[in-house]
Formats: sequence, C-alpha cells, structure tokens
Amino acid sequence: MTKKIGVLRGREDNFPNALVDAINHKGNGDVVAELATMGAGHLGEPPAYDLIYDRISHDYPYYRYLLKAAVAHGTYVIPNPLLWSADDKYLGFTVAANLGLTIPKTCLLPIAGSTRLYDITAESLRNLKYLDQTDWQAIFDAIGFPCWLKPVSGGGWLAVSKVHNPDEFFHLYNNEIFHTKPVYPEDVGQDMAVRNWLSRTLVFMLQEDIAYQQFARCFYIAGDVTTVRFEPPDRVAGERLGRYSVDPDFFGPELLARIETYVRKLNQALGYEINTTELLVKDGVPYAIDFLNFACDFDINSVGAHLAGMGVDKVSAYLIKCVTDEGARLQHQNNVWRHLIHGNLE
Repeated sequence: MTKKIGVLRGREDNFPNALVDAINHKGNGDVVAELATMGAGHLGEPPAYDLIYDRISHDYPYYRYLLKAAVAHGTYVIPNPLLWSADDKYLGFTVAANLGLTIPKTCLLPIAGSTRLYDITAESLRNLKYLDQTDWQAIFDAIGFPCWLKPVSGGGWLAVSKVHNPDEFFHLYNNEIFHTKPVYPEDVGQDMAVRNWLSRTLVFMLQEDIAYQQFARCFYIAGDVTTVRFEPPDRVAGERLGRYSVDPDFFGPELLARIETYVRKLNQALGYEINTTELLVKDGVPYAIDFLNFACDFDINSVGAHLAGMGVDKVSAYLIKCVTDEGARLQHQNNVWRHLIHGNLE
C-alpha cells in the first residue's frame, strides 16, 4: 500500500518543493509526498497522511491543534506536536545543564506589565514575588553586562536584544517595540497596540553574553550531525542573513568531536529528530546557546547550495524510513517525558 507524506510549509519555497520532489523520486511509487493542505478540522475525520512534516505551526498555531489530533489518529508527525507545544528554551537549558553541558548564566523573568493582561489583577499575582531594586541588582550581578534579553519561546530573532546596562534593560523590558518593521505600517494606532500587547505577553530570559571565538551551527537529522562555521548577521547594520561555511578545520578534530557529542546528547535527551543546535566556543569550551529550531533553515539563498542539498537528501531519506520502517522512528526510542519524569537523561 502506498504511503503518503504531507509537507506543511509557510512562506518558504525551494526547500519544501525540493523535498517533495526528492521523496517522490526516492519513493519509487511506494512512498509519495505533497505539500499538505489543511482546512477546518472535522472531529473524527481520518488523517490524510501517514506522516506530516511540519515547518510552520510555530508561526501559525492553528495547525498545531490539527497535528496533535492527527497523532491521536495514528499519523506520525515530525516534530512531535505534543513536545513542541510543551517545550521552551528555559526547559531546554535546564536539561542541558543536567546533562553536563556548559550553558550561559540564565535567569527567567516575570512578565513585565503583568497586571495589564486580560482579567489579571493584583490579587491574581499574590504568589508572584515583586522584584525590588535589590532583587534586580542581584540578577544583574549574576548575569553581568552586556547580556541578552530574549523570549523563552520563539525564533527568527523576534524580540532578541543585546543590553549593555540597567537603563537599557528596563527600557526594553518595560516598553520595547519588538519588531524591526511595523506590523501595520498603514495604521500607527493599530501598530502600537500590537506592539504594546507583545511587550506585555512575552516571557523573557536574561542571559549571559559569551565573548566567543568560534560559532558552530549544527544540523541534527536523525542522529547525524553536520557542523558548520557560522557568522551571524550584523542586525545593527541591517543584515538579515548570516554566513555559513563547511570548514571542519576551523574547529579541529577534538573540539569538533566534543561539539557533535553535545549535539547528539542534547537532541536525543529531548527527543528531537530534526533540529538546529547552536554553540559558541570560548577559550576552547562549547556553550550551548540555542536548540529550539525544529524548522531548520535549508533555504538555498540562506545556507547555500551544499547545505540545502544536504538537507533535502538527509531529511527525505529519514521521512521515507519513518513510513516504511516504524523501528526507524526516533520518537519511540527517545521519550522525552519518560526521561524527564524519571530523571534519566543519559
């Protein structure tokens, strides 16, 4: 019986289109793929696909509800929508620290303007400790300046800011407009309303700035790790894309092996199958700084032809394996909830 894979994508074109073509070519008619279409959810409706590869529900959460229901019906969904719904960066850093990985000093912060949220009053927050000047100073002393203010869940550099002193921090934390471009450029009032809403609902972490010498971006695909040298874009100068280069000598064999061991250990513990992990290297020590990138960037205009081709080849091979051999499915082999509940992260 023919197995069917649906690829759920957003605004991207070249990677998902190439992925569908690769699956249809490699599948020889036994496995077929298409760009998935989802409309209204009719309860009890049988799933249209044996496997769905999701690359957009982080931006459009409606899909997540449909994907969780599809899992209940027996469809294999990558990434696991139950895990993705529950995961966040603070949990990830907690697990990474428990695994023995080096991470930046990190502090989770209460929502600024909490009492301005809908149906929240001072009485609603009686269990929340008010942070006075002494508390804030203790946080700043622990983390140090400069440091990074970043959402506990999110991507694409949304609302990520480097802060250099307490005044700059409080301006951003309390009042910042979290988009580089207007959300509604034609309506200043509506635009400001959305920005103010974002500033009051995002949960932030304050995190140590690592003055690194090397930046590793690692593509993790079903246990396989491809590590590349990465130069992030200069956001202040208006750059949008970073620069990638496949240069193993940049890290050296010992450091490269250590980095890739870290990447496998972390992704296997958390149950990720396809993910991008970033590490900064300072004085020979790798610091894990980001690992919540399930929709890996494989756009040819961003990562280049070599890495884009690698992504198409390895992801298509894994998706085909998942529908032809259930034993190849890593979600069953690495149950994040079992690991976390029982304290076994090895």
